[in-house]
Amino acid sequence: MTDQNQIFVFLVCVACGIGGGFVYDVIYCARYPFRKSWVRITTDVIFCLFFAALYLFVSVMMELPGLRFYSFVGCVLGLFLYLKSFHKIVAFFTEKVYNKLVKSRKEKPKCQQKKRRICRKKSKSASLSQ
Repeated sequence: MTDQNQIFVFLVCVACGIGGGFVYDVIYCARYPFRKSWVRITTDVIFCLFFAALYLFVSVMMELPGLRFYSFVGCVLGLFLYLKSFHKIVAFFTEKVYNKLVKSRKEKPKCQQKKRRICRKKSKSASLSQ
C-alpha cells in the first residue's frame, strides 16, 4: 500500500468519524428529554453499534484494508473535529427548540371549568361569611 493510499484511507476515516458525530447528535437529541441512566446507556450502546456498522459499510464500499491504527485514529479525530465544530452549532439550535417547547408548555391556558369551580367555592364562602 502506497503512502497516497494510506492518506486517502485516513481521510475517509476522518469523514467517517464526522458522520459518526452527526449520528451522535441525532441520538443525543432523542435521549435529551430522558434523565434516567438506563436510557443513556441504551442510546450509547446504539450509537456504538451504529458507528461500527457505519465504519464497516464505508470500509466495504471503499474497499479499505483491514483495521489499522491510523484508520482508528482517523475515526477518532473526525469525531473529535465534529464535536468541537459542528456540534456546537447543532447544540445551539437544539437548545433554542427545547426552550421554545418548554415556553409553549408553560403558556397553555388553564381549564375554564376549573376557574369556575374555584370562583364558585370562593363566592359561597364569601357569601357565608357576610
